[in-house]
Amino acid sequence: MRRFLVVLALVVGISPVWSSGAAPSRQYLLHVPPGPAVAGRPLVVVLHGCEESAKDIKAQSGWDELADREGFVVVYPDQLVSVGSSAPLADGNGAGCWNWFLPEDQQRDMGEPGMIADITRTVLSQQQADPSRVYVAGLSAGADMAVILAATYPDLYAAVGSEAGCPYATCTDAAGLLAYRAMGPRARVVPMLVEQGTADTLNPFPQSQALVSSWLGTDDWADDGARNGSVPATPAAVEHHGFDQTPQPGTGDPCVRSLNWPCPGGIVGFQDSYPYTVEHYADGAGCGILDFWIIHGMEHAQPHASSGPFSDPLGPDVTAALWSFFRAHPLGACSSGSPSS
Repeated sequence: MRRFLVVLALVVGISPVWSSGAAPSRQYLLHVPPGPAVAGRPLVVVLHGCEESAKDIKAQSGWDELADREGFVVVYPDQLVSVGSSAPLADGNGAGCWNWFLPEDQQRDMGEPGMIADITRTVLSQQQADPSRVYVAGLSAGADMAVILAATYPDLYAAVGSEAGCPYATCTDAAGLLAYRAMGPRARVVPMLVEQGTADTLNPFPQSQALVSSWLGTDDWADDGARNGSVPATPAAVEHHGFDQTPQPGTGDPCVRSLNWPCPGGIVGFQDSYPYTVEHYADGAGCGILDFWIIHGMEHAQPHASSGPFSDPLGPDVTAALWSFFRAHPLGACSSGSPSS
């Protein structure tokens, strides 16, 4: 059976990998820019959501095209999908979801985080990629697993992207302390880009809002070992694109902070992109450590994506935004006093 899977993987272009631990084996898709092999390229790990596969997110996300232009390697781990009453929960829970909600899949060197880290290290070695420029991004359940990887492997992933995700430990880590504890002796400030549609009915806007608050708390703990306000909880800068979202005096933010969504600006007046807001958060030295992309009026989808599960052809191009954020955050970027992103 294993030999058959290897042959099948070679035929369909899947790079196979089998983990040696208790986690079920997984395959992955690999994209390498055309041309001669080049050592020292960045590596981006992309995690699909529920009801989709590595093939789906590879086809619809635009990561391959961006990698060809920018010169980095992309790997797409694939969750197993088992069917039938005897299928174990660990095998994709019947819907191809990463098991981000199971305690055994929220820890270092165990379950799915360990498996994805193994895939990352395998590709990192085989492609002679730059270990200081390894990143992970995910959509929906993939976003939740990306957050877990940020907490459990801060020494492996330089920065992380979450599209429609929630805080660590099955969305319960409101203060960010659990993620900090999961980092253990490897604790550091891990830069993160969070993206969320305000009209999302599967992962409602407050979930990603909670992730922003939680991860800023984790960063506050990680920078000096204490929750002491060394990482500000308010944005250093805010950008509005597509319409004026400036709060009126005495009213606050009429669309988002009141949770009055979908935002009217997100369902009228746009052409090729939803209006969106970007909140830039920085550490005490002014180094950008977290960007929050709020897409007004968008449902549970990957924006600027071709047809496929949970895709929306309207912009903005969050894949490009993720790469721009990643490129500015190699390992140790903020510890060296980099400017705010």
